[in-house]
Amino acid sequence: MRSSLVCSLIGLAVLAGCRTTAEPPTSVAPNKMQESSTPAIPANYRVLTGQLIGIPAGAEVELALVELNERSRPARSLGDTQISIQTAETPFQLAFDPERFPTDRRVELRGRVIQSGQLTMRLPSRSISLASDLSVGSLQAIPTP
Repeated sequence: MRSSLVCSLIGLAVLAGCRTTAEPPTSVAPNKMQESSTPAIPANYRVLTGQLIGIPAGAEVELALVELNERSRPARSLGDTQISIQTAETPFQLAFDPERFPTDRRVELRGRVIQSGQLTMRLPSRSISLASDLSVGSLQAIPTP
């Protein structure tokens, strides 16, 4: 179990390095999901939405939609966002290009919580099977060992 957790954390670290400049800005100001504060998302993009719960105020959350290789390790990022947590329940949006969504590989939504520069919590991975708008519901953070 410990080795799989370490692999997950390494995978999330790799994710941070997989960001490309071609992706649109996907950061969302916490608790401000009104149209005026949401970044413009291209019409052909799809959006994952949900709530982050149980994360301390002042923490930063990094969410990424990743394509996994045959060894269940991150192969490439399909979209990512960073969110500053202000309240115990914070909504999020993560936009991605459905044309880049693979049909033959597994895709997961992964997340980690950084507080004072340290990894303190993670979000359990969620499998995403369709390249469409989707609400993933509430995501509960769990402490890292």
